[in-house]
Amino acid sequence: MLKHNYTLNLGRISTILVAALLIASCSAAKKVANEGRSSATAYLADEDLPDATVFLPSPSKPGDALFAGDLAYYAWGKSVRSSQRGTVAHDDASSSMSYIAKRLEPALGFLIDADRMPNLCRLLSRSYTTTNNANKKAKDHFKRKRPYVEFDEPTGVPEGERGSRNSASYPSGHATRGWTMALVLAELFPERSEEILKVGYEYGESRVIVGYHYQSDVDAARIAAGAALAVLHANEDFQKDMELARKELRKLGYLK
Repeated sequence: MLKHNYTLNLGRISTILVAALLIASCSAAKKVANEGRSSATAYLADEDLPDATVFLPSPSKPGDALFAGDLAYYAWGKSVRSSQRGTVAHDDASSSMSYIAKRLEPALGFLIDADRMPNLCRLLSRSYTTTNNANKKAKDHFKRKRPYVEFDEPTGVPEGERGSRNSASYPSGHATRGWTMALVLAELFPERSEEILKVGYEYGESRVIVGYHYQSDVDAARIAAGAALAVLHANEDFQKDMELARKELRKLGYLK
């Protein structure tokens, strides 16, 4: 009897161990599959997004006539790094939702809070993921060097130089994020659109000031993000999330 119980317990233990190993294997596989992906899901597949490599011009290069404009903005950016605007530009290197929420608080009149406004945060995150996917194809295609790499000079955000050195400059990912969020929020709050868009504009401009992007990188990001967002407005999931965000904001008293 004791032997039988011992055998039975071993069987149960073996079953539990096998199940645990299967769960661990599935979890590990899921982790690998999701590695490098955004936590937010894009509204549209990449093939359904406008191809920025088709309508964006190729970035200018040193020696080109159009490169003079980028050089002028690059020089201006370096000249203001020691000012208050330079301090803001340094802080704008953060791409976290909590930072952007604080950045937008004066323009909105309230702080975007993930716990209180999950629908709004989902809308913003999924919108940015979608527009960023559209711009990433252009980044991978043009492979433009960042200005601080091109000129081998220090930036206004030295702590980020090593990690960004090998990533492409055109179009700007930061400008894509800032402009996408500004456009979506300006649509939700048209009466505050000027203040909101000003923050979105400055967020991209900051990348020129710190030397991580040329002005044309930022301009291209705004154009491509706006194009992707225009297509996105026909998507049913996007429309649904916009309405859920509006209902949420009305319930909280931020929308009439």
